Amino acid sequence: MRLLLKHGLLVMGHESFYGDVFIENGVIEEINSSISRVSDKEISCEGKFILPGMIDTHVHFRDPGFTQKGDALTESVAAISGGVTTICDMPNTKPQTTTVDLVLEKQVLYANKCLCNFGIYIGATKTNLDELKKADELDTIPAIKVFMAESTGEMTLADDGYLSEIFSNTKKLIATHAESEARRLLRMGLFSEGKLPGAEHILFDDPYQHVLVRDNEVAALGSKHAVELSLKYKRKMHILHVSAKEELAYIEQGIQAGFVTAETCPHYLWFTREDVRSHGMYRIMNPSLKGEEDREALWDALRSGVISQIATDHAPHLPVEKDLPYGQAPAGLPGVEFALPLLLHAVSEGKLSLPQVVRLCCEHPAMNYGILHKGFLEEGYDADLVIIDPNVSLEITRESIRSKCGWSPYEGMTLKGGVVEKTIVNGELVFDNGTMVSAAKGKSIQVVI
Repeated sequence: MRLLLKHGLLVMGHESFYGDVFIENGVIEEINSSISRVSDKEISCEGKFILPGMIDTHVHFRDPGFTQKGDALTESVAAISGGVTTICDMPNTKPQTTTVDLVLEKQVLYANKCLCNFGIYIGATKTNLDELKKADELDTIPAIKVFMAESTGEMTLADDGYLSEIFSNTKKLIATHAESEARRLLRMGLFSEGKLPGAEHILFDDPYQHVLVRDNEVAALGSKHAVELSLKYKRKMHILHVSAKEELAYIEQGIQAGFVTAETCPHYLWFTREDVRSHGMYRIMNPSLKGEEDREALWDALRSGVISQIATDHAPHLPVEKDLPYGQAPAGLPGVEFALPLLLHAVSEGKLSLPQVVRLCCEHPAMNYGILHKGFLEEGYDADLVIIDPNVSLEITRESIRSKCGWSPYEGMTLKGGVVEKTIVNGELVFDNGTMVSAAKGKSIQVVI
């Protein structure tokens, strides 16, 4: 299949210019100001932006085991409609992917269902160090996931002995949910005793207790400890879903030493803890939302490069689950569908530039995770591309949501800056003007070992 994209604004992390892209056999063969080559299909991109497809290295597609919420097919359709061409799925499914065999089984499942490219994490437990060592030798496993605090799936690893074993005996990238379980438990105990400062008038089933228990210090102490482990054992580590301004100084230390990278998610950039008062469980996730100062600090960190990538932590739950009382309702929000449009909206408001968006969503995820042949609009790279129409606004309605869970925290928003008009995965046009036009399956990623 030969595909020619004509007369678009080619947006890269370091520059933008008008030109053409020629694709053959799923690979970007040529980029030039003007290309005249025989193609099977030519697409006019006049007045449009051409970007690399977004790489979202932090999703929960819920497959296998929780497919009533989402599955590899439905959530990949949502991803592709939002310009995401590659995802990495977390291990807290059912069964949990905590052995190499279970990771390989899940890879087969995704190869048969997922329409975007994919990687499958292996999760760390107290008993699977040998499996993590085996995973080191497989270039299709993107990273080891470590939960340093309680979250969905009961995979908590807060004990320093286990953490030290993993950091000192494995080689693969460690992706860390960095919160302090000790402080979380302390504050939870104080709340139960009626002694938590600021919670005097909060009822036991009030979701707002979540942001008081999982406060800034829970996040800061978690990131501090994670960075200390990374530096002690000289291990490459990625800190997931940064939410608090106090984390940033520790992350900077890790960056300067050459071992640490970090991400944040759109919900921490658009919402604050005060939104929990009006939206309840529909604004609850782990880590929790923080304050306005934190939100602004995260934007600054994106612009300065301290936080080098955006991921969504896409975590669909059904409304019937979110409507349960606090303590019974699950934490997590869907997000993969609207992350790129949200960031294009930020560009329209002057918060970011288009090249910054490409670095945050495409180039840096590929670099941080060592994903081969993806993330760059360059000759020789896989043809995973997105065509943006910058002249159209996106109104997010309940009817427009493609995620199987059927709702979005961004519902009701109108986003300027452009919509995803077309998505190309592995050189094939799969999404065009609101319609999936191909059922071609995605491919497993490869990473540098």
